[in-house]
Order: sequence, then structure tokens, then C-alpha cells
Amino acid sequence: MVREELDLRKLEIFYWVAELRSFSLAADHLSLTQPTVSAHIRELEETLGAKLLNRTGREVSPTALGQVLLDRAKALLVFKRETLAAIGQFGGKVKGELLVGGSNMPGEYILPHKLGAFVRKYPEVRPILRIGDSAGIVELVLEGKVELGFVGFKGEDSRLSFQRLWKDEMVLAVPRDHPWGRLHAIDLTDLRSARFISREGGSGTHRSFRELLIRKGQDPERLLNVIMELGSTAAIKEAIIAGLGVSILSNVSIRREVEDGLLKMVRIRGLKLERDFYQVFHRQRAISPVSQAFVHFLRHN
Repeated sequence: MVREELDLRKLEIFYWVAELRSFSLAADHLSLTQPTVSAHIRELEETLGAKLLNRTGREVSPTALGQVLLDRAKALLVFKRETLAAIGQFGGKVKGELLVGGSNMPGEYILPHKLGAFVRKYPEVRPILRIGDSAGIVELVLEGKVELGFVGFKGEDSRLSFQRLWKDEMVLAVPRDHPWGRLHAIDLTDLRSARFISREGGSGTHRSFRELLIRKGQDPERLLNVIMELGSTAAIKEAIIAGLGVSILSNVSIRREVEDGLLKMVRIRGLKLERDFYQVFHRQRAISPVSQAFVHFLRHN
């Protein structure tokens, strides 16, 4: 039985411990010491008369009751964020947390610059950017863990709205001493002889390239000799630089390596390697004023 009213600050601290599955990471996020975070969790468990977190070594996970509380805490924190942002906007200010998620390409190479420009315009905004593959970011939007997602494919979930935002050109990236690096272009069927390094299945780059191959009448499983599957653009670039194979990557993501002579870009005859990046949000969940301001900023900058 609950012996006193719930302390909402303790509930917020509990949320971040359960969400990040770590007392130390939650303490860093909240700018608190780890002993302070632990004390708040202990007091909350005493108030509720039940254990909320399982602690196995360094891993932390919610108990059954903790999961119930986590779901309620998530809704309360969304309400808090939206309320603070609305109050700030009422006073003519754009302020508060901006929760966004980006797949590897927009998350690592586009959004940091856009967020930096947005914060220069609205210095009281605190962006929080989560990066993952496109499928993972879509899931974060569905779960309400980010308000806006930026991904490399258009999903079919009717609960979500996908809006085309940016164009991206993909290229074939090869090691600097690869024989193809001396050619103006190669034929699509030449890929059969290459050691191909692929992104994971949830990647927008992975999906976009395979959809292009299918439209060209090619079976990706037969055309591509996939020797390894890696979870990030950075990992693939390092593998190519090490001479392990070739891959399809965004032009933007390898500009620095090409300029430094570490990689080369090769064209594929008859294949226009273009795709779109999409902004995604939940149709049934109102986005906060600060997110609305960011959407407006992106459309005009």
C-alpha cells in the first residue's frame, strides 16, 4: 500500500534509470550523483512497498510493477515536456527538450548540423538525438520515446505519417587501391565478383539499394556476394579502408574519406542511386511546440 503521495521527481528519476538500464547513465543524464539517484529509487520503493528494479551486476531492468510504473511515468514526462514547451511558447519563447531520432545517415551527418543551427536560433532548446537504424527509429516514434524521426525509407504503418524531406545520393565505395577505382564506371553485373559489405536489414540504405536492384530485374541475393553485415556506416567505412570489400554508402558520408584519399567512389552504369529521407511522427500523438518549431525550421532552412 502506498503510504504517501508519489513524488513526481522520484518518478522521473526512476524513469531514466529504467529507460537507460543504468544508475550511472541516469545520473549523468540528470546531472546528479549516482548515490543521489540510488537514494531516490530506494525511497520510491519504500513509498510503494515493493521492488521496482531488478539489479543483476551492472544490468538494471524493471520488475513487473516497475514496468507498470514505467509506462505511467513515460506519459507523465511527455505531459511535463509539452506543458513546459507550451508555457515557453506562450511567452514568445521556443524552449525545452527536443526529442528526435535519426537513422545512421541523417543522424550522424545531417541532423547534428541542423540541430546546431536550430539551437543558435533558440538557445533555450536542449536537443536529445538518438541514433539507430531506420526500423529502430520508427519503433522509437511508435513507443513515444522520440517525437520526430528521420529515416531512410517510407513505412506502411497507418499510425505514422512519413513526409519526404531530403534527397540523398548513394555511391559504390571501394578501397583506394581497388582496380575499379581507376574506372569511370562499372556494369551492375560486375558486382557479382565483389566482396560486398552490407548494412543490417533494418537499415534504410540496405532497403533502398535492394529495391533499386529489384526494379532493375536483379535478385539481390544472387547478385551480391555478402561477406559481412555491419551495423553502422562508420564500421563499413573502416572495413572498406582495411581492404575487406566494397559497399553502397551515402555520398555525404564518405566525402571526407574520399578527399583524404582513403576511399574512392565508382559509378554503376544505368543505375541512378538516389533515395529520399523522410520525417516521421505519430499521427495520434500531438507533438510539442518545440518539435513543431523544429519542423518549421527544417522546411525553411
